[in-house]
Formats: sequence, structure tokens, C-alpha cells
Amino acid sequence: MPARLKPVRLQPMRLKHAMLLSHGLFLALAASGILACLVVINHYGHLGPRWEMLLWFAGALAICAGIFSVIAVADAIARPLENIAGATRSIAAGRFDVRLGGARYREGNTLAASFNEMAEKLAEFHALDLERLVSEQRRNETVLNSIDDGLVILDKNARIERINPIAARQFGTRPEEARGRSLDEVLQRNDLDAYAREVMRHVPPIGGNTREFSVGTPPLDRELLCSFVPLADVRPGVVVVARDVTAERRFARERNEFVLRASHELRTPLTGLRMALDLLAERAQFAPGSRESELIGTLHEETVRLTGLLQSLLDLSRLRRGGGAQDDTCSLSQAAHAALRRFSVRAQAQGVELRESIEDDAPQLQLDQNECARVLDNLLDNALRHTSPGGYVEVVLQVDHPNDELRLCVCDNGEGIPPHQLQRIFDPFVQVGEKHGAAGLGLTLCREIVERHGGRIEVDSVPNERTSFCIHLPLQVGFPANAAEGSDQAV
Repeated sequence: MPARLKPVRLQPMRLKHAMLLSHGLFLALAASGILACLVVINHYGHLGPRWEMLLWFAGALAICAGIFSVIAVADAIARPLENIAGATRSIAAGRFDVRLGGARYREGNTLAASFNEMAEKLAEFHALDLERLVSEQRRNETVLNSIDDGLVILDKNARIERINPIAARQFGTRPEEARGRSLDEVLQRNDLDAYAREVMRHVPPIGGNTREFSVGTPPLDRELLCSFVPLADVRPGVVVVARDVTAERRFARERNEFVLRASHELRTPLTGLRMALDLLAERAQFAPGSRESELIGTLHEETVRLTGLLQSLLDLSRLRRGGGAQDDTCSLSQAAHAALRRFSVRAQAQGVELRESIEDDAPQLQLDQNECARVLDNLLDNALRHTSPGGYVEVVLQVDHPNDELRLCVCDNGEGIPPHQLQRIFDPFVQVGEKHGAAGLGLTLCREIVERHGGRIEVDSVPNERTSFCIHLPLQVGFPANAAEGSDQAV
């Protein structure tokens, strides 16, 4: 049997060949039409009416056919390009199911196939990316809903954008009711929205980035400690982390009340014991240097130390309760000079040099003068106790205009503080170094006093080289509104 012939599959011609063929066809048809017209013109009247009409018709038809062929080829070239432009706009709009058909020339088919392959890859990537985004969002929702603290995200208008169930329960509302409202509207306050906008503008608010307040009515009220953190994103906003500190504050109040009552109860018998010891020492008249005289002296020193400890505990309890503040105008420069005069004799006896770098024109602040003196006395007492003969203690007072605050530092070149003790140096009853004070409450009292006036105290130390305690007070410092009312809130 004769072999079957395979059908010949015609391949689309290349674009340049199509353009050359269209131009050639146009030129041939146009030349034929013009030639027919010229023949009629040159032999007009000799060919007869029928031939003349036929030649005129043939010439016009050839010219029109050339024009239409050029238009058809241009449309065949431009239409695939227009389809590609439209499909590109569709993909840019998010419609990845757009596909292109074939063209009448090889390059158009290749371009359409490449575009379709690109569209398929984009559709696959978009599906994967969308799935990943949804999965990430679900994971974030799970994390937000599982943390123990309340979390609120505020938008650029200080409106609640997201809130987890813990925060909604703390605020006494439901998540769907809180969204779109401000913190002041939800909590019925008038200060949190302005505070959030200050944080959003990266302006450090007075008192730091935390606010503590009560929500609800007694006996079901709760105390919340909220931290405000600006969002480092293209869209401005604030993240609010709310922690319920009701149990902590209740425990602190009960602890302070216990310390206050115990100190009061112990001070009366201790005062009687001191009087009895003084009377015994006066009437017994033990011989100097005898064992009995040494024991009486030891008892007297220990009762004095115990009395000072009880007094410090009473003072600390009063500070944490917010009572005892005297709303005075205090000049820290004068207070620093007075403190240096009080310790000049002791420093001279120890062989320690007292230095000062005090700006006498520093502005006066609204401070309790007695508490200022106590802070300076505690810091100078610590510095002298831990500075060896030949060393120095320096008091520095200056105005920090860029930060709008007053800085008071007490520096020395004594034995210093070990690095592992710096974090707990302000805790009660913590004493470091070879020489200890009376009770280990001096620095704790200093911190309570400074923070109650809206400031902060910092320590920097290099063992056997230097130590500096620096107090930073805002120039607009004043007493908290609840200080005079005797608030029970513990710092």
C-alpha cells in the first residue's frame, strides 16, 4: 500500500514577513489600479465605452483592495497588542483568570503564550500568598486572644481598631461594641485620648508611657496599669497593653497597713525600753571599761538603731500611702548648699573632699523642702560611708534644657556597687559594700520621694572607681492630685 501522506501543518508567518507581504500587495494593487486609470486616460475615446468603464472599475477596485489589505494587516498586528494591554490591566486589578488567544503571526502567538504562562504563575503565587496571609492573621488572632494581658490597637484617630477578649472584659464591654469607639468613650474618662495622641506623635508624656486608673464601681472596681506604645509603621497608631493590678495593689495596701500598725505598736514599748536603759545606765554607774558598761552601751546602740528602723518604716509607709506632703516652693540649689554644710564636719573628719558644681540660678520647683533635705542627706551619707580617706564626694546641679528637666547628681570615687547589685539597689533592706547603714531603707525612701514628685532616680557605678546617683525632675514638677488626699496606692 502506498504510504499515507502526513497533512502539512501551516505555521503562522513571522511578523516581518507579514508586513513585507502587506506592503508588496498594497504596492502591486495600487500600481495596477493606477496603470488601468492611465490606460483609460491615454486611450480615451479609442477603446469604446465598455472597455473604458471596465478599466475604470478595475483600477478603482485594485486601489481599494490595496487600502483594505493594509488596514487588515495593521488590525491583525495591533489587535493582539491591545488584548495584551487589556489583560495586563485586568491582572493589575486582581483578576488573574485572564488568558489570551492566538494571533495571526508567530511573534504574537509567542507573546500570548508567555503572557498566559505569567498569568498562571501569578495566580498560583497570589493563591499561596493569600493563604499565607489568612494563616498569619489567624495565628495572630490566636496569640492575641491567648495572652493574659489585655491588648488594644488604636488607629490614627485614637479609635479602637482591635481589642482582645481580655481587654474587653477588663473594660467591662464586648469587642464588637468597643470597635470604632475611643478609650474615653468606653471607659467614660476624658484624658486617655489626648494621652494616646501624644504617644502617637512620639512626644514623651509627663510621667512616662504608662497610666494607672480604676474602672467600675466598688466593690467590683479594678485597677488597670496600661502601657502605651506607638506603632512603628506607615500607618500611625498606638498599642495599649492593659494589666490588671488589682490584687497587687490590694496586697501592697495591706502590707503597708500592717507595717504601719506594727511600727506604731512597737514604737511605744521601744521608747519605754530606751528610757529604762538610760535610767539604768545613769543609776548603776558601772565602771568605765567593765563588761557591764559595754553591754549597756551595746543595748543603747541597738535600741537607737531599732528606733531608727521603725521610724524609717513609718516614713516609707506614709510615702506609699501618699500622705505627709507639704506643698512648698523649694530651691534645690539652696538645699544642696545646706546639705553640704551639714556634712562638711564629717567629711573633714574622714579626710574626704566635698566638691560642688551647682547652678545657683536653677529654677525653683514645687517640692517638699523636708523631703528634699532627706533625699540629699541619704545620698551624701551613703557617699561618705563608702568613700575612703583621700577621696571626694561631689554634688552636681544643672538644668537640662533639651529634656526640660533638672538634674541633681551625687558622685563619689569610693568602693562602688557590683554590677549584679545595681538592679536591686533601691529595694528595701538591701545593703552593699563593706560598710552598712542603719536599716537599708535610705535609697528606698529616696526613690519613693523622687517618683512621688514625678521624677526618676538612676545609678551608675564602676567598682573601685566611681558611683553616681542622678535625680531627674521635670521643670513642671508638682505633687500628684491624690498626694494631699492620702491615696492608698503603692508605688
